Amino acid sequence: MSPRPSTAEAGPVVTVPAEAGPAAPSAAEIVVRLRPVVFATPTATGVHVRGWSSSFTVSGGAGVWKVWQVLARHLAGGLTPQRLAQPAGRPEVDRVIRLLLDQLREHDMLVEVPAGWGDREEPDLPPADLARWLESVAADPAAAWQRLRSTTVTVAGTGPVATSAARTLTGAGLAVDPVGGTALDTVVRAGEAAVAARCLPEIGYVTPVATPDQALAHGAAVAARLSRAPGSALADAPGPVRAEAAGPAPADASVTPALAALIGAAAAHRIVCAVAGLPDPAEEAATLPGGEPAAPGPYYPSVLVARLDPVRATYHPWLPAARVPLPGAPSDIDAVGLRLEALSDPELGVLPPAVPGDLPQLPAMLALAGPALGVAATADAARVDATLRYAETVLGLGAPRGDGDARDAGAEDGAGSAASWTETAAIGVDARHASGAALRRLVHAVHSRLDTDPVPEAEWAGEPAARRWWKALTLRFAVPARVVARRLPAGAVHAEIVTDAGPLAWAVEATAADAVAMAALAATGVAQARAAGVEVPAGPASLTGAAPTWRPADQHLAPWTDDSWYWPAGVIDNEERLQTALRAALTADGATLTVRPVVPVTADTGPADAGHDADLDADSVVHALAVTGFASQGFRWTVAATGTAVDVTDATDVTGTTVGTTATASRGA
Repeated sequence: MSPRPSTAEAGPVVTVPAEAGPAAPSAAEIVVRLRPVVFATPTATGVHVRGWSSSFTVSGGAGVWKVWQVLARHLAGGLTPQRLAQPAGRPEVDRVIRLLLDQLREHDMLVEVPAGWGDREEPDLPPADLARWLESVAADPAAAWQRLRSTTVTVAGTGPVATSAARTLTGAGLAVDPVGGTALDTVVRAGEAAVAARCLPEIGYVTPVATPDQALAHGAAVAARLSRAPGSALADAPGPVRAEAAGPAPADASVTPALAALIGAAAAHRIVCAVAGLPDPAEEAATLPGGEPAAPGPYYPSVLVARLDPVRATYHPWLPAARVPLPGAPSDIDAVGLRLEALSDPELGVLPPAVPGDLPQLPAMLALAGPALGVAATADAARVDATLRYAETVLGLGAPRGDGDARDAGAEDGAGSAASWTETAAIGVDARHASGAALRRLVHAVHSRLDTDPVPEAEWAGEPAARRWWKALTLRFAVPARVVARRLPAGAVHAEIVTDAGPLAWAVEATAADAVAMAALAATGVAQARAAGVEVPAGPASLTGAAPTWRPADQHLAPWTDDSWYWPAGVIDNEERLQTALRAALTADGATLTVRPVVPVTADTGPADAGHDADLDADSVVHALAVTGFASQGFRWTVAATGTAVDVTDATDVTGTTVGTTATASRGA
């Protein structure tokens, strides 16, 4: 911001809002100071002031810098609120001072402290270095200091990490009670707030603040996760080093002093912040200059992971400590990308990151999450597609099930005659996406049993998106394919790309053009990946218009573009109408459509080089999906000998929490 006062060409003589030669304030007085982390730089017409996480500029003439110099010098020593309120003599100078003070307050660059704070050695005041730190970060440094000096922290553990933590806590003014311990982790505890820290030869960590029991549990789980994270120092270490994650505590000699000092100090830092009422260091690390969060999505409890060669320490989301959010997590493509980063964190994520790697990115965008291939028109959407496909593989939700006895499958209404049934399930970025994907899979699985009509080629051949991806498949990759498009009873379209060898891809959308374009894009992506040497599983591929996509804001659209440039950005606008049509199509002849709980049926992660070891369990994936706001949906389509009423279906998140209700239509058999 650049507020500009009407007159700012003040001369070198500046009177600060204070009377000359006042008596020094007493220790009981409160003074206003400039935070020590605030610095200023002169500009051609004013001053630029920057703090820990924000900055501002005041323009108005060269005299503004002179006013700032005098004001900053007095604020560094401290001014009482009464002195700050007094006018500064010349009106134009006073206006500049008021403007600067207003901006300093707005950007949290001023702080109130007792007189003599950090300048005098008194029992009630902190040491100078601690006082300066609290003055820089605390909203109320004096209150934070009182909490610190009245707290005793227990350091349970032995070795260099415990020594470093105790030394740091003592330097912060806390009373430390060192006690021995047999746990692998050093536990730093203040009341019911505790963190667990561990240091191995080349990697260490500090858990988020939790209760003592939770901290120990998190510590053991973090060690186990790091031991299998591909590329981590612990995973790549020799067998004896890996065994330290679950075996006896290592000897002090095996721990690098620099890493132990870092881990111990970081553990102490988290506890000091918790005791003093300061933001957790992980939250502070996620703040951009300007005071705004680095990510607009949710904040997850984070583990500090430190590594050697070179020495570095970064915070990583730890989803086992997170709570399941309320329904309605942001589902635009940017927010979903941030949720994916937590789900697929390279150090502590439960799923492998979806990356383009060396795959070609034209004409389709490709990404791989372990062995799972993601295909889309944009890079972000390809990452989402790959990650969800891998998660569905882990949970065994990819293929439809059916053609059995409904009573054997546990149907509540199966006490009578046998019934043919088909079940599908899907994971989505939100309930609508999951429901749309599951319904499409169900329609594809039973479309040959529905009353459909052929769709003429003229209905889709002239549409830009369908023509583009059809030409990419048949001309660029020379695939001898043909399109089979059928209109469903309620108006939606099922399109399938087939060759003499069998089907390549399919899609179900509201219009023929979108269905053909989606199917052709999926088939193109598979052909492109296979040409690059990727082993894509056999069977037809599919994409869905219910997935989030990117489209620039209207003000950023180029004048020569139209909606076809950003396809499939507009496809999702038809999603509600499409899902209603699919439900109607599935229940048009007396069949029933019921919601099914999504229960993991396998924990198969594919080949050993898929990115995670075989001990990746379905429960941890389910929890991670839930806390990052992803949803699941399952449906059962039943054709019985006698008609039955169609149940009301509920969309659920991956924990089974109801997040929305829709009713299906039916008629008697």
